[in-house]
Formats: sequence, structure tokens, C-alpha cells
Amino acid sequence: MANFKSAILTTGSYTGSGTTQVSLIAPVDVSNEDRLSFQFINTDSGNDDTVQVWGRLSTTSGTLGATSEGWTQIGDDITVSGSSSSLKSIATTGLNWCGVTINPEATHEVNETTWAMLRQA
Repeated sequence: MANFKSAILTTGSYTGSGTTQVSLIAPVDVSNEDRLSFQFINTDSGNDDTVQVWGRLSTTSGTLGATSEGWTQIGDDITVSGSSSSLKSIATTGLNWCGVTINPEATHEVNETTWAMLRQA
């Protein structure tokens, strides 16, 4: 296990009424972080969600996911099937901003997608 000086765990959830891409984790300043780890849990058994992790080198956050503003997807789409979870861990060397979007397959009015983000410096 790496010897990190600090670790911050943040959690949240998405319960929404649409099926278009929206921000799941708003842009986070990661200029002083070494690593980010994400866990996504889809509690809606009948629907799959597509999650995308984004990074940006600029000193300001801009609009999450806007490729015209320099946001670049980190890795492939993450499909979180109904009643399952997914983990993703990235090194943040060189990144200033990181954020996550979700594209729900269907409306999440009762069931939801929950997330956890561990920031390590």
C-alpha cells in the first residue's frame, strides 16, 4: 500500500428524471492529488448506466465534458449494469481538474446510482 499523506472520501448519489448525460461528480480540483479512486453502484436492477470520467489540464474547471474546452475522457465508458458496481482508479499527475458524468439508460426516480470518490495525496 502506498504511503499517502492524506485521503478524502466523498460520497453522493444520483436520482433523476431524465436519460440524458448529466454531471454525477462536479469538477474537482485535483492539482494537489496523486490518485483518485471511484466506485459506482447502480441499485436499479432493470437499467444500465454509462459513466464517464473526465480530466482537464487547464487551471479553471470550465464545463464538465465539453471537449471544446479541453475536457478529455479518461479511459473507456464504464457500464454499470443494474444491481452491480464498478471501480476505477487513476493517477492524477499533471491533471488540474477531474469530474464524472452519467448517462442513465432510464429514469432513476426510486432506485439510484450511488458513488464514492477517494482522493489521495
